[in-house]
Amino acid sequence: MKDVIGAMRARVGLQSPTRVEDELGGASIAWVNEGEAWAQVEVDGVSQAAAFDAAPSTASYRLIINRHDAVRAGWRVLWRARVLRVTGVRDDGGAHMALLCEEEIL
Repeated sequence: MKDVIGAMRARVGLQSPTRVEDELGGASIAWVNEGEAWAQVEVDGVSQAAAFDAAPSTASYRLIINRHDAVRAGWRVLWRARVLRVTGVRDDGGAHMALLCEEEIL
């Protein structure tokens, strides 16, 4: 990853999943805010698939952020009005890391 500091113009929120149990013994996922980061956001592509009489499209994004050691696949990123699911993290040990994300749109 080259010098991307000037390209990091988007402010994003980082959230991690936490399992929350209810009174009946079930559980659900709650999202915990883990902070914010400046990011360079790149659209990687869009795909579409037919499922159950709907045609959802999936947009793929690549976000470059400053190193944040806790970020893992399964987290999510809040960017503008979008919620992006982190599907992969590319970390080469440098000052920045890449988050591979998807957004499903119905």
